[in-house]
Amino acid sequence: MDVAIAGAGLIGRLLGWHLVREGHIVSVYESEPRDHSTSSSYVAAAMLAPMSEYPDCDPAIWKMAQTSLDSWTAILNDLHVPYGFDGSLVVAHTQDASLLGKFRRTLERAQLNGVVELSASELATLEPELGDRFTTGLHLVGEGWLDNRELLKALERECGEIHFECPVDPRQMPGDINVDCRGIDVEDPELRGVRGEAVRVFAPDVRLSRPVRLMHPKYQLYVSPRPDNMYVIGATQIESSAKTPMTVRSALELLSAAYTLHAGFAEAEILELNVGVRPAYPDNLPRVQWRDGLLQINGLYRHGYLVAPAVVQAAMDEIKTVCKYSLTASR
Repeated sequence: MDVAIAGAGLIGRLLGWHLVREGHIVSVYESEPRDHSTSSSYVAAAMLAPMSEYPDCDPAIWKMAQTSLDSWTAILNDLHVPYGFDGSLVVAHTQDASLLGKFRRTLERAQLNGVVELSASELATLEPELGDRFTTGLHLVGEGWLDNRELLKALERECGEIHFECPVDPRQMPGDINVDCRGIDVEDPELRGVRGEAVRVFAPDVRLSRPVRLMHPKYQLYVSPRPDNMYVIGATQIESSAKTPMTVRSALELLSAAYTLHAGFAEAEILELNVGVRPAYPDNLPRVQWRDGLLQINGLYRHGYLVAPAVVQAAMDEIKTVCKYSLTASR
């Protein structure tokens, strides 16, 4: 069966990859150039950290995140994409210790498995360069990260044919099944934009192997590692659809907080200051739904990489149902 997909972000490519593996012919149409710098899937830190998100996420997101975490290893191994699942760390400076304690108690009340409180020496065993800066921390076992840009490249090679700089009306695409994965570019009055800002740096004086979150009264800074001493630093979340460049204030806050986490960031080279806009519905939950014969997937909010496999599986189930019905009707 021919399947046409509008939107070559994470969901469009991952869905295309699954469909190709099932024997379908897939065409993906993307209005932007390849490696579009403001695409949220391109900008993302791609942390796979459901426990870190637990205090602020809906139970449905938690369930999808658990399912997705189980799927990512096989997907990334098949595509030969760098990743790490050695857990994530949550730390706080002395003046913010109460925030770390509140976060720990929230996870404990939920009786989540894999929350380990660390002393300074235990923290230093996991990440030697943090042990002299923090007296305690949390190890969230099983959490991790993936290299989102390598994933997007790998999916591009295997998700069918992608037509870049080719805007389309999803209802007019030539597929037997048409799928709309355009994210924030969809004209839907229920959708709103949630702006995220991130800095990519090359930091040869920093050697962190796990994602690290720094608790702060205003925001939670996160640092997500990449191969070859590269890191993605982020925290900002702004209710806005603006794709304008990062502000000086955001850059200063992110980089200053990163420096307090690890002094080696002082000499890091700033490679990129990035902005991405994530689509969100009022309940901040993703939707996979049919509208007038078009399968729409949208509203992944800030949880795109965290829940993508579960969302794509839901879309695959919908498509399989249509294929089965079509096959039955043709007999």
